[in-house]
Amino acid sequence: MKGNVLGNLIVASRSMWVVAVLACLPVVISAGDKPVGLVTAPDLADLPDNLPGVRFVHVARWDNLSNDSTYIDHYLTNDNPNAIIFVTQNWNPGGVGGTYNAHPVGVWYNSSQGKWAIFNEDQANMVEGTAFTVLIPEPGANVFVHEVTDAGLLWTQIDHPLTNGNPDAMLFVTQNWNPGGGTGVYNAHPIGVSYDPGSAQKWQINVPVIEFLPVGAAFNVLVLDASPNAFVHRVTAGNSADNYTYIDHPLTNNNPNALLLVTNRGFSWLRTVGVWYDSITGQWAVFDEHLLNMSEYQSFDIFIPVMDPAFFVHKATASNIVSNYTYIDHPLTNGHPHAIVFVTQNWNPGGGAGTYNNHAIGVWYSTGAGKWAIFNQDLAAMPVGAAFNVLIPNVDTGVFVHRANSINTILSVITYIDYPLTNSRPSSTVFVTQNWNPGGVGGTYHDQFIGVWYRGSEDTWTIYNETLTGTLENRAFNVYIPVPDSTVFVHEATAENIFQPGTCIDHPLANGNPHALLHVTHNFSPGGVASHFHDYAIGVFYSSVENKWCIFNEEYGSSMQAGVFFNVIVGRDKVYLPIVARAN
Repeated sequence: MKGNVLGNLIVASRSMWVVAVLACLPVVISAGDKPVGLVTAPDLADLPDNLPGVRFVHVARWDNLSNDSTYIDHYLTNDNPNAIIFVTQNWNPGGVGGTYNAHPVGVWYNSSQGKWAIFNEDQANMVEGTAFTVLIPEPGANVFVHEVTDAGLLWTQIDHPLTNGNPDAMLFVTQNWNPGGGTGVYNAHPIGVSYDPGSAQKWQINVPVIEFLPVGAAFNVLVLDASPNAFVHRVTAGNSADNYTYIDHPLTNNNPNALLLVTNRGFSWLRTVGVWYDSITGQWAVFDEHLLNMSEYQSFDIFIPVMDPAFFVHKATASNIVSNYTYIDHPLTNGHPHAIVFVTQNWNPGGGAGTYNNHAIGVWYSTGAGKWAIFNQDLAAMPVGAAFNVLIPNVDTGVFVHRANSINTILSVITYIDYPLTNSRPSSTVFVTQNWNPGGVGGTYHDQFIGVWYRGSEDTWTIYNETLTGTLENRAFNVYIPVPDSTVFVHEATAENIFQPGTCIDHPLANGNPHALLHVTHNFSPGGVASHFHDYAIGVFYSSVENKWCIFNEEYGSSMQAGVFFNVIVGRDKVYLPIVARAN
């Protein structure tokens, strides 16, 4: 049984995800058998403006593994035994790598550590590299814990006003070993949901027909209405092959960074399943972790947590400035402390004259105002007229918060990002914004200019202080690694494109377009090749002479050095990032 002790931490030399096709890769059909009819991305107008709560990818690593468990370190769940967490096994987040875990999973709270963990219900050791999509929704009537009270049953009925008499409800379920902490009950079987259309007219949670649910077994339940991103997927001869079934959906097709939650739907054919991305077909699939063939009797409830993202200009005015910060007033950020916000200084939105702000900047959430703000790290007054390009992408595998700590920080000034999209991937394009207090919790200043650096010694991307002084520990950073496309690229400052005071970008979406929106991060080592440090506050401006957008140093009179590189995103207001298809 689980106790309140973390147990023997697996001590091993730090190992990284590797970008390799493993020998146990789920069987992939040949290109000639590729399903047809891939659809393009829809207009996201019907999707929610924001999805309360947070979602992210959790990877079992050497520093969070203990026997059958991998521990989640998150401000919403730490020291919160009443947190309600939903998980789905994700074989290759971002389309990278792949690790099997052929065991039913659940979550449990370790009261001695004050942390929740994902664990194997059959108590088998959790394998390093196993990944999970995690959703922590905000409390509401549609989020609750259900407990088994009767013995000797193959199913347990849910008695809830949102599900009773509602056969069209979408249910997502994760086993919860010990709601509220304390001692728990194992249920080492795959689970599913089904609706009883008879006299009960209630939903129930099922186990395979040869098993019984133990009294005290508990389940986290999320109830949603059917929608474009919450739907039933049915296995057919046309969408399945061997142990997997393809999901043909515009929000996931050609989008390896998509996040999916999956629950078995039905009374029979309940399996231990996960999701994986097939880079050949450009589709996500539900697959059987035991490599058993899919059956046309199987169905799955699928939830793709997405929101309509935004890319816009924020201008500091007398009415929104308080001391060293300026409040952002936007529906995607107001009242949403878990929003992940990226900012780049924009000297002259739309062209014309502009305003300098030669300071390291970041974002912070004011719980009193219920708003995010852009601030100067050195506490210098925010000037009226300072402008910023603000990017709020859809949160998926490529969008997360990185926290520098004693384990992942080197020489105090470099923090490595141990993550599938950064490890062994020197070609990844990484964007970073400093975050003073993720989730509105805590707060640490960091008056340093930062960049990103691929270090071969760590075999991953890092965030570092450009001065190579100070300390990064206990600082937090919003990180964005978009799906590669024509809007995402690396720009090099050369003698040919440097026009004082900056380096001008030659890109069809930006040329001749003073209303284009750019987000920029200094890249010390594109492709893993070292270049130059750049200890300056940077921004963008539109040159009416060159009819191009340029990257410049906010320090007036300073020169841009040739051989400096920058990661760049070019977008327009309300574009969908990452772009799944050219629908917008």
